[in-house]
Amino acid sequence: MAPHRLPILAALAVAAFSPAHAALEADLVTTRGTVTIELEYAKTPKAVANFISLARGSRAWMDSRSGAVNTGPFFNGLPFHYVSNTAEEKLVECGSKDGSGSDDPGYTIKDEFDPSLTHQAYVVAMASEGPNSGGSRFHLAGNLAMPVLDQRNVVFGRIPSVQSRSVVDQILSAGSGQTSLLSVTIRGTDPLAASFDASAIPLPVVGPVSGSLAIQPGLAANLFFPRAPMTVLRAYSGTDLISWAPHYRSFAGMDEPLPAATHKLDNAADPRRFYHLSQTTYTDALGSSHFANRTITTNSPGLGELVYQFNASGTGGSYSNTPDPEFPFFNFTGTFSVEMNPAPRFDGYFFKMLVATPGLGGASYVDLSGGYDSIGTSAVTGRSFSRVLTATKSLIFEDQGSLELTRP
Repeated sequence: MAPHRLPILAALAVAAFSPAHAALEADLVTTRGTVTIELEYAKTPKAVANFISLARGSRAWMDSRSGAVNTGPFFNGLPFHYVSNTAEEKLVECGSKDGSGSDDPGYTIKDEFDPSLTHQAYVVAMASEGPNSGGSRFHLAGNLAMPVLDQRNVVFGRIPSVQSRSVVDQILSAGSGQTSLLSVTIRGTDPLAASFDASAIPLPVVGPVSGSLAIQPGLAANLFFPRAPMTVLRAYSGTDLISWAPHYRSFAGMDEPLPAATHKLDNAADPRRFYHLSQTTYTDALGSSHFANRTITTNSPGLGELVYQFNASGTGGSYSNTPDPEFPFFNFTGTFSVEMNPAPRFDGYFFKMLVATPGLGGASYVDLSGGYDSIGTSAVTGRSFSRVLTATKSLIFEDQGSLELTRP
């Protein structure tokens, strides 16, 4: 037997010093300890590349507090701004620069849903405002499966270790804003994981604007900048170089003529005003900057088929629904208007708007968002997410399904 002991012992020694599970890992150092997550780079490369790029500061991003374009580690010092610790939901969220929980790093990315990645206990997922609207915010799940989030928020990692899960539990117990993320370190535990190149994954690009301003006091502050199609042009402004707020936003989408080279930021009524300007480029955008004379059709379990026919201004129109066959008496038609507060948002991969729908049963409003996934000769198709609201904008129910937007 003696000749066989050395190989067996050697094999045991190799096993003892080898990683138990080869992975691309991220260490999230928080004020309550370190959470190690395994990143699903093979199944969700865009989400993982986005997370790594922001964590390392290797890709430019826009600071939602000022509108300035920055590089450098995005997450360092940010609080877990949202903590939900109930019987139905256990998650902690981070990645919001302004603390609102609704901002982004100046761009959004497409969803990547893998059937093997669902909202089980202790997973890591993107936070979103609807389909294809993930950016910098992410959440860590606690000891609870939350299938209601499947096909809504992209799961891109998991938390396998007992020690890391304990830290998540502590963040949950502490509550909102009581824990901060100090730093993020990325490492690969095997050559394949280590070779994952986040910079090689195509993502939207944020950059500064190299234009010129022409001021006509009391008339116009014009920006001269020959922008490209499929871009979002933003301006944040302030009067004292201390306080900044969103001031101007324009998306040049598909099916539209070349964007104008002159952009009126405001009427130049202030004695002085300062601007932070940025542009986001989406090389594969499918979105449009307006819905004038277009039709949106959503089909979802709660609302059935709901058709919005927009008027020539794109600010309203008529609606009708074909109900679920099981409930044929829920059949409604009427007119709708697009609310301007908050203003509708049009982006490269998604849109979001609040629609007033008087006469739609007990619903006075529909908070409607949609993500664009593919394009045909006559329509862009994707997914819808609707929050059906009362007259006081209280939630009645949420509904998700398919989406079709006609092309001009």
